[in-house]
Amino acid sequence: MICLRDGIEYERGRIVLPEGMHFLQIEEAIWPASANILLIRDEDGAILVDVGCGQEQAYQKVKNFVAVQGLRIEDVHTVVLTHAHPDHVGAMRYLLQEISPRIFLHPVEIPLAAEPSRLNRTFDVTLPSRYGLGPAAPQEMDIIEYFSNVSCAMAGFTATDEIPTEGEFVLGDFSFQVIVIPGHAQGMVSLFDRDHGILFSADAVGDVVTWYSPSSGGVTEFLNGLDRLSQLPARLLLPSHGRPSKEPHNEIEKTRAAILRREERILNELVSGPVSFPDLVTRVFKNSLITVFPAPQMLQCHLDKLEMEGKVICRGEDEGWMVELV
Repeated sequence: MICLRDGIEYERGRIVLPEGMHFLQIEEAIWPASANILLIRDEDGAILVDVGCGQEQAYQKVKNFVAVQGLRIEDVHTVVLTHAHPDHVGAMRYLLQEISPRIFLHPVEIPLAAEPSRLNRTFDVTLPSRYGLGPAAPQEMDIIEYFSNVSCAMAGFTATDEIPTEGEFVLGDFSFQVIVIPGHAQGMVSLFDRDHGILFSADAVGDVVTWYSPSSGGVTEFLNGLDRLSQLPARLLLPSHGRPSKEPHNEIEKTRAAILRREERILNELVSGPVSFPDLVTRVFKNSLITVFPAPQMLQCHLDKLEMEGKVICRGEDEGWMVELV
């Protein structure tokens, strides 16, 4: 557990947050690692931005983080959740056994938090079976069960408030601009503190490039979101996964470049002729552990974009789900 406030030496220099703001960096960054957490102190106690995975060990890190600041978990009066994915909201199952805070979520994420099985749709878990990549019966795959199996469980809960998507979102002594970044989650939000130049990017930017799915907004919306982030006068990046950075615009561009390199690999694989969707998944994504999720979902996002741009043609089941260059 790395708590950032008094200052930590990183490879790119010392990082110190303003008074009243604290950051918990989880050492493991590879998905589905528990998300990093932001804590904001105010005269009433504390506000948490994200709470991490739903396992006791992860929740204990949250409690320890709060205690390091001289607070009790009972002092947390507000929770802001960047989106309703298990690695960001899972610990609510434990938190709500001890306190009854205000809970903020983007409006489109509120139903997902209340009924987590809805994530099966936004994660497009039935998409692989369409191409013969998943189980014969789509209902055999359940994203909540999947996350539980990788120690990141999630239970349903009710959000009390909607994150304002216009104007300023005031948390303690800090005033944030809310930037909605679809693609990874339809209602994922990044928070930007203009006074201090601090960008809490959620999963939009970090040490690893996150996945995206068609029903969550696709790669086009994700790239558009990165464009919006790149226009902010940010001086410090606090990601949900990975280390803080004093070069936020470089990190944003690294994420964009990684996504576009993936797209180039897709086009390169098609140069020699048509390729079936299943074969294209395994050629572009070398990790066999993601051939059912999230590789097919990401590939579909790129093919949707490339087809819209007139660069590829995707043929249907009668023609073997073939993809070819125009």
